[in-house]
Amino acid sequence: MRLYLSLTSPYSRKVRVALIEQGIAGQVEEVIADPFNPPPELLAANPLSRIPTLVTDRGEALPDSSLILEYLQSRGDGIAPLPRGSRRWAALRLYRIAEGVIDAAVATVLEKRRPESIVYTPFLDRQAAVILRAAEVLNREAGTLGLGTPSIVEITTGVALGYLDFRLPYLEWRKNLPALTQWYEAFAQRPSMQQTMPPSA
Repeated sequence: MRLYLSLTSPYSRKVRVALIEQGIAGQVEEVIADPFNPPPELLAANPLSRIPTLVTDRGEALPDSSLILEYLQSRGDGIAPLPRGSRRWAALRLYRIAEGVIDAAVATVLEKRRPESIVYTPFLDRQAAVILRAAEVLNREAGTLGLGTPSIVEITTGVALGYLDFRLPYLEWRKNLPALTQWYEAFAQRPSMQQTMPPSA
């Protein structure tokens, strides 16, 4: 398998964590790629020019981190399946909230890279509010986040919070969120999280 990625992308980190948890990271060739200046082979695999993109052993290109996580979950027992019944929808809700934190954080980082004269402050304020509201929800639901075999919910939540520490520490997401802080501090010690920390973190 071949994985096109960025070492600082939270979307890429989700996949790298999942690969380690499944015990198949050694079967994957990692290719560092810039989606804003994509190599031809990335465009050939993924016309959307997104990272991460995983090319499977069968030559199938999976062009989205959430899709890749679903694929990897099917590859073994290292990633826990989501519960069934009504609990499944509760888990998927948290998954999408954690994904939303990543989306808002990445949008913030990209906006802040614009020339200061054209940075849209109301947009940054809105994204900060989104992130902090979502973190409050995750804190209330922290009791459902496990520290055993992780599901895509734990992986995505852990990576989302790690990205806030990496890129947006000024948000101080831990403030008044003791349950989520306690869970994250423990989850962040997993080898999969330690081995995938962004290089300048």
